[in-house]
Amino acid sequence: MESEIAGWFSIVFRFVHVLAAIMWIGNSLLFTWMELNLLPPKTQGDDPKDNENLLGYLDMLHGGGVFHLEKKVLRPDSIPVPLHWFMWQSYTTWISGVLLLISVYYTHGGSALLDASKSALTGSSAIALSVGGLIFGWLVYDLIWRSKLKEQRAIAIPLSLVLILTAAWFYNQCFNGRAVFLQIGAMMATLMTANVFIHIIQNQKKFMVALKAGLPHDLKYGKQAKLRSMHNHYMTFPVLFLMLSGHFPQLTSAVQSIPILAVLIVSLMAIKFWMNSRYQFKHWLKALFATFIAAVGLIALLLNLPGQSAPGLSSAAAEGSKLFLNQGCAACHQTGSALLAPQLAGIFDSLQTLADGRQVKADEAYLRESISLSQAKIVKGYPAAMPAYTHLSDEQLDQLIAYLKTL
Repeated sequence: MESEIAGWFSIVFRFVHVLAAIMWIGNSLLFTWMELNLLPPKTQGDDPKDNENLLGYLDMLHGGGVFHLEKKVLRPDSIPVPLHWFMWQSYTTWISGVLLLISVYYTHGGSALLDASKSALTGSSAIALSVGGLIFGWLVYDLIWRSKLKEQRAIAIPLSLVLILTAAWFYNQCFNGRAVFLQIGAMMATLMTANVFIHIIQNQKKFMVALKAGLPHDLKYGKQAKLRSMHNHYMTFPVLFLMLSGHFPQLTSAVQSIPILAVLIVSLMAIKFWMNSRYQFKHWLKALFATFIAAVGLIALLLNLPGQSAPGLSSAAAEGSKLFLNQGCAACHQTGSALLAPQLAGIFDSLQTLADGRQVKADEAYLRESISLSQAKIVKGYPAAMPAYTHLSDEQLDQLIAYLKTL
């Protein structure tokens, strides 16, 4: 009953998390697009004061009508009412993400984070490392971008990326691949939400308080808020990919998963940069596609580097190892973890207890049936969630079984 309740909470948190993230990332993409497309002020309107305070304007056609947008410096005597703030999408995304992290990875003693083949770390220690990464990651990032380094972006940006990838390497020493990708995604999402809560909203509150006190609109606060907002904007694509990384076991379970993660983060940020450069760089679209093709090619190369399969495997087992990744088996059958699906290490010729209480020997016939007719025998403690791989040929089944025998 407890596991069923946790399962329902995971469904609710996941839906809310995805929905809020769509709203938040959509806001970031739309507002940055509007900023890039603002036209410079020109003589318009009857009130000279309005023109003096106008920073730019934009007309958009949508829903059968034209929306006229203006970005301007506010005067103390002309604060619009109502004035809409954008923050709850961010907060909801982060809160639901943390709840999802707890319900999926921190319950069961943190075992879902770990890869027992890498480390003997306890589940409680894994949870402490995960939470510590969220907190410590923010403190280090914020320290860099509060310091004088923020004026030296050619140093601060690469340094920030190196620290993120160093964290990924660190967690890969004990976490399973899926947990590593999601941990880095959670850390980056924490940076984004903390930017909203601590810098963007607080700086906006400062100049609004000053305006209500009759003081001029201080653009200094707006620039500070915009800097962190642009940081968030460039993290949107990588964080979105990492949110969904549980569906990409070919990448999360790859031997070269950390270099692949590096390629993903850097290339997705670069693609966003080229999209934002369309009005300053005429070859932006060529650069975007070149970045995409280069990233795909580099990831393909990393996936096929020697060492992707364990040394000493027979040709059949080596092909079975590739099938195991390409068919998505690693999404649930995570190395060193038995939370989502039965542990496969040492499964051949072991005794398996079924949901009806029977015990069966995991010989070749059992493994073949469990792959091609997965609902025939359900292991105790696990849902009947595995699809039937009826599309696999006899040769492919032989290759998968050959690989399972080596675990």
